[in-house]
Amino acid sequence: MGTLKRILFCSIVFVCLATSPSLAEEKGTKADALAIIQEQIHALKEQMESERRVYETKLQEMQRRVEALSKNVAEKPQADAEKELEREIAKSTADTPSSGPEKIWSSVGRAIQSMNPEIAVSIDTVYYNDDTDEGVGYLLGEVAGFEHANSHEDDDDYFDKGFNLREVELYLGASVDPYFKAYTTLAYHPGYFEVEEAVFQTTGLPAGFQVKGGKFLSDFSRINRQHPHEWDFVDRPLISELVFGDHGLLETGAQLSWLAPTPFHLLLGLEAAQGDNERMFNYIDGDHLPDHSGPRLWVGWLKFSPNLPQRHGLQVGLFGSSGKNQEAHDGNGDGTEDQWFDGQSSFWGADFVYKYDSPKEHGQDDWLVQGEYLYRKTDLDVIGHDLNPSMVGRSLVKDQDGFYIQGLYGFLSRWRTGFRWDMVGLTNKDKYPPGNSEDFGNSSRFSGMIDWCPSEFSRLRFQTSYGDWALVEGDREKFWQVFVQAVINFGAHGAHGF
Repeated sequence: MGTLKRILFCSIVFVCLATSPSLAEEKGTKADALAIIQEQIHALKEQMESERRVYETKLQEMQRRVEALSKNVAEKPQADAEKELEREIAKSTADTPSSGPEKIWSSVGRAIQSMNPEIAVSIDTVYYNDDTDEGVGYLLGEVAGFEHANSHEDDDDYFDKGFNLREVELYLGASVDPYFKAYTTLAYHPGYFEVEEAVFQTTGLPAGFQVKGGKFLSDFSRINRQHPHEWDFVDRPLISELVFGDHGLLETGAQLSWLAPTPFHLLLGLEAAQGDNERMFNYIDGDHLPDHSGPRLWVGWLKFSPNLPQRHGLQVGLFGSSGKNQEAHDGNGDGTEDQWFDGQSSFWGADFVYKYDSPKEHGQDDWLVQGEYLYRKTDLDVIGHDLNPSMVGRSLVKDQDGFYIQGLYGFLSRWRTGFRWDMVGLTNKDKYPPGNSEDFGNSSRFSGMIDWCPSEFSRLRFQTSYGDWALVEGDREKFWQVFVQAVINFGAHGAHGF
């Protein structure tokens, strides 16, 4: 038994000694694999930590920029602040480190972006028809009380019956440096090309002040500062068309605005302009009328927005202006001017816009109500009168007014419908140099539209209008209009105002 135990013990020892190298080798292999995995885990942790530090740095930088922009919100219009914030976020995103070809192309893209960060094109096409013989463009020059300030030279700017390319607009904008930003809109119309706007604006003035200069649409009303592709209807409201013309009040000058440090939005502005509007502030360069150096036009306005519950927005505006105006008339219709007038024109009024932003997507159940009232007065002295020299020194006084009100409702996702009521001539009186005066009737127009926006870059619209206008000879013209519009936008465009 003892011998058996010794044999068994020796056998176990021999087996252990015989198998010990393979066990050691197996342990070594497992240890090496474990070390490799641990190294990979360590390397992955280091990579993740490095990326975390990079993105944390970028996040801090973005937060710093957001804080800097937030400090300026009280000194800038809200739309400008939002636009600059979007631009800074886009820039921060573009600055994320990369390598290889992506980094090269990213650098090229940022270089291009730094030169022209906002480039956009708008194509505005309209199919048009009406049931008049002369065309509504001609009738606009015959509306009673507005005919003297509305010659037929602008007939070509109205729609032809059939297909129309109203305009192709190119927008270019950029932040120039820490002190200025600039933009321009270049427009092609059938037969001519023009610089519609060319503007620079300050970005860093203290105490809520901002200066704007160049050629720009006056900010006195919401409809005046909008371009045609931004309108909610195909055509301009009647009072604006008759008083200022197809382009609205578009002047070369300077603007000073101040955002008051109030708990609600209060913005005040003063504009000094050259005064070249042919309808309202005309300047005739000739021998029969006196010279007036610019600025010949002053415009002041105020915008007030109360603090309403979430999703509701309201802005109310008041405005007024005064400027030099000159006119030349052909009294006997022989094609030669024989009467010259010089004096002042002014206008004043109010506008408002209310918006409800529904929580539903793509404008469904959104509401917008907008309106404006405008009164214009022209007081001109007779400077020369070839037909009756005794009229020299007497006055021609014209008083007219008008309003529009429109409402829009998003009845489905991306679908809207709207209605607009225009009326001019509630006050419509001319007092002539001989001393007699004449009262004219009022003119009205009713418009309905429906539009569809497949995306934020395109809009298709159908509109029909019914007009009942008082004309210069005492007649009235009733007519129907039909519009089919397609507006296509592409490129990066700055945010539109409220």
